[in-house]
Amino acid sequence: MAGLAVGIALSASLEQRLVSLGVAIFFAAANMIPDRVANASILGLIHGLLGVFLGYGLGAVCRLGWLLRTATVWNEDAAMLFRMPLFLILVALFHMAEFTFTVICTPESVEFKAFLLTPVPRGGYSIAMIAAIAEFWTGLAFFGDIGAPFPNWLGLPILMGSFSIAICGWTLRTLALFTAQSNFTHFIAPEKISSHQLVTHGVYRLCRHPGYLGWFLWSVSTQLVLGNPMCLAAYGLVSWKFFAGRIPGEEALLISFFGEEYEKYARVVPCGLPWMSRLV
Repeated sequence: MAGLAVGIALSASLEQRLVSLGVAIFFAAANMIPDRVANASILGLIHGLLGVFLGYGLGAVCRLGWLLRTATVWNEDAAMLFRMPLFLILVALFHMAEFTFTVICTPESVEFKAFLLTPVPRGGYSIAMIAAIAEFWTGLAFFGDIGAPFPNWLGLPILMGSFSIAICGWTLRTLALFTAQSNFTHFIAPEKISSHQLVTHGVYRLCRHPGYLGWFLWSVSTQLVLGNPMCLAAYGLVSWKFFAGRIPGEEALLISFFGEEYEKYARVVPCGLPWMSRLV
């Protein structure tokens, strides 16, 4: 809450460029923290900084909306002002929800890695986030219009549509976490423990991997929000390859855990991300 309040206060005076630089530094520095760190002060500081980013994004959107309330035409130039604040909202919500889920459902696993700020080795995730921020400001500096690939009149509809898809993806992911509760782990469990149960209710009635589908939608849509054509293609390709390599192995484990029960479930409920599962 303190971070949220600070972020809202900063939105009235701090330029988006400076906040973007701070976010880039935050993601780079995250790789210096060991995954197993469980110090409450460090975890609280990280959560507070994410709250600052969320508060800044919310404050900036509200302030810009108030300033532009009398505009009769919202073109790409107006839509561009909202891109970075909306991106910050999406990123902060995602990582705060991941950590909150761990605190509530698997408190024994409350460590730095629960933020999912470093989900892949060699800083790959941080590089992707920094690249997205860099492409946004580079495109603005050289082209003056981040939405250059699209006609001007499509600027606002694409921005609002992509933000809505991202929120839907984040919501689906979050519902998947809290529906599965202790049965969901951020990293694949190689062995079944006695408390593991096959979850088939809630959003798991819609698809077998709602958490992965939600992450994919959220990830790709963040780049539509920024209007980043290069990162949009890269995020889509990398996310697709990641899940295409992960899902078959995970489903093989689930079959070994639950046998016919999972195979029957797979025959009725689709994977969620097409052309990835070796099952139906």
